[in-house]
Amino acid sequence: MIRNVKIIFVSGLFSAFVTGIFELLFPFFLESRKLSLVDMGLIFSVSTLVISFLSILHGEYADVHGRKKIYLASCSLGIVSKTLFPFTLNDLQILFAKFLSDSKDNLRISVHNIMLYENVRENYAKYLSLFTTIDFVLQASGAIFFGFFLSYLGFSGLFFILAAVELAKLFLFFFYRECDRKNNRRVSIRRAYSFKINRNLFVLALSSAISSLGFGIAHGFLLPLYFHGKYGLDVLQISAITVLHRLAFMTTPLAGEVIKKLGLRKTFILSTSSYAFSFLAIGFYTFPIPAFVALFLVHDLIGGGIGMTAMSVMTQTLTDDETRARQINTFGAIQTPVTILAPSISGMLAAMSWDYIFVAGGLLYFVSLSIFIALFKDEALKTQRNFGNK
Repeated sequence: MIRNVKIIFVSGLFSAFVTGIFELLFPFFLESRKLSLVDMGLIFSVSTLVISFLSILHGEYADVHGRKKIYLASCSLGIVSKTLFPFTLNDLQILFAKFLSDSKDNLRISVHNIMLYENVRENYAKYLSLFTTIDFVLQASGAIFFGFFLSYLGFSGLFFILAAVELAKLFLFFFYRECDRKNNRRVSIRRAYSFKINRNLFVLALSSAISSLGFGIAHGFLLPLYFHGKYGLDVLQISAITVLHRLAFMTTPLAGEVIKKLGLRKTFILSTSSYAFSFLAIGFYTFPIPAFVALFLVHDLIGGGIGMTAMSVMTQTLTDDETRARQINTFGAIQTPVTILAPSISGMLAAMSWDYIFVAGGLLYFVSLSIFIALFKDEALKTQRNFGNK
């Protein structure tokens, strides 16, 4: 168990470093290819649509055959996708490489937290908040090195560096030891796409779909270009803000104590509210850079790490061992019909005004919060008030 947790931790660090660089690298890569904001949004939307449909089947496969195979497949796709990007010649080829890259992320996310939960269970919130904090420090370091790497290596060299990191992660995960699955059934497409999940999990999925749409519009792939387009910041300045953004998740270790004192329901409401107020304030008024950064970081200081931990604890505890991966991936897929619209909407709104993306994002968070408060019943969560704080 200890060995597995260490492997999950280190592989998470590798993934965080790749994410920190790629989130800055890819939008600027698209811009260098002279793609319009609307075209960029279309690439993200199409890729998201296809991936989300497959994610449920990934969960069903993981429940039957184990999590390790899914994780190894994720690493392999990461290597291939990052290697392909420098050789893409047109929009269709970029879309294909992005599809592979998104598949890599989806496969990893579909089992990463589940694997951690199944190895530490009673201390899940504590481990998750700690690992998440360190992951975001690594994402910050990736953002720090982004400007340096891009200056000296160019787009192609930087993509190859990311492919090498994915390769290292692949080798590491061969040492993960997975227990034999007790489930002797076969993978069933009918069962996978039955969309049968816990009622509260469905309500949470609906609420999260609306907030994810708001997040995708205000905080999606255009964010680095927002800093450049509205405030005229250069790559190094954008990297610096991105570093601060990642470090704002240093509040994540407090998640366990916040959940213990407020309970999961109130913690979730607090975190969602912070997103709404932060985005609306930024959207309705143009602040000087220092004030803007402070307001922008509020959503992560209060909502990010703490809210993510609360959400993860809720989803893990509302599912059972035999179908956890399928239910959690179904939870994510239910959000897809709405969230796939985010990149395209973001591109269209940004083409009119950069402010509109934050106004729309903030309003959608308020809608999401209203759905959660009205429909979510927290009886099943009352026993989880001290979860992860033993």
